[in-house]
Amino acid sequence: MNTTSRPLRAFYLALCVAAFGLNLGWEMAQMSGFAQTAGRPWRETLRTCTVAALGDVALTAAVVGLGTLAAGSRSWPTAGRWNVYLFAAVLGAVCALAFEWFARATGRWSYSGAMPVVPVLEAGLWPFLQLTLLVPACVWVARWWTR
Repeated sequence: MNTTSRPLRAFYLALCVAAFGLNLGWEMAQMSGFAQTAGRPWRETLRTCTVAALGDVALTAAVVGLGTLAAGSRSWPTAGRWNVYLFAAVLGAVCALAFEWFARATGRWSYSGAMPVVPVLEAGLWPFLQLTLLVPACVWVARWWTR
């Protein structure tokens, strides 16, 4: 095994663990904002939230992967520079909006009265903030864990 790839493998493993943990917590916390899960006990929403969190892990890895390709450097996400976090936040926000618009347009879910909606974007505030904040947060946590 290449010794330079070990730290990167550790980083990506930490990224996935952080993404799963942070997103699962967020998914569980925002369930009252969706008509399909509002008022249901947490045990009934745990499976749905777990599946959603796994999707969020894949999306987080994809955002970091795209940044790595764009930068042309495998170690780009470990640099800890402002552009890494900004790229992750902006692409996370774009992905959140695209997924919210798609999910609502296809009837996958709808919002309850507990979900604040961003007027211009016509998207739920909590799902929009989720990927905007958590993707760069996961990069930061993974970098911190593997330093």
